[in-house]
Amino acid sequence: MSRFDYWKNKGDEQIVCYCTMVDKKTIVKAIKEGANSISKIQKATSACTGNRCKELNPSGKCCSADIKTLIQIYSKEEQGDSNIDGACCSDGGCCGGSGGNPK
Repeated sequence: MSRFDYWKNKGDEQIVCYCTMVDKKTIVKAIKEGANSISKIQKATSACTGNRCKELNPSGKCCSADIKTLIQIYSKEEQGDSNIDGACCSDGGCCGGSGGNPK
């Protein structure tokens, strides 16, 4: 199953960011209100602002790739386009600057 299909089919209560315990519903709401980049999601929800991804996320990866997927899914539905640059770990955080890898 692709990451796109995984998140399209996951329920609203599914945790996306385990560092700050932000769920899909919160992120999708922010996207629908105009947060169409990682930095805007960070400001709106606090998701992707922690540095304990490898420790807390069951996938052992940064949540930024999942957030980018949600932006792709829901900003296209609501706004027609998106800017998905950026990653919470790009500053060398727990993911070593990887920006998250696909599951």
